[in-house]
Amino acid sequence: MFRNFFNALIVARSASVSKQVMDCMSDRQLEDLGYDRSTFVAAQTAILVAELAAKDDATQSSVPVNLNLVGSL
Repeated sequence: MFRNFFNALIVARSASVSKQVMDCMSDRQLEDLGYDRSTFVAAQTAILVAELAAKDDATQSSVPVNLNLVGSL
């Protein structure tokens, strides 16, 4: 639960920072990156959410297993 709350804070801050960065960029610079003003923040947020999800999946699947206890159940 704490991880979900912390990830939500990260996503919210990232969206805020993306908006600030977008405000400092011209339409031409955004176009060169493949974005426009209506999609930049959402795209950056989606990238971050995917990275956080991949990190969570990696940490959950790398649980250490005691080989002495495998098959004991």
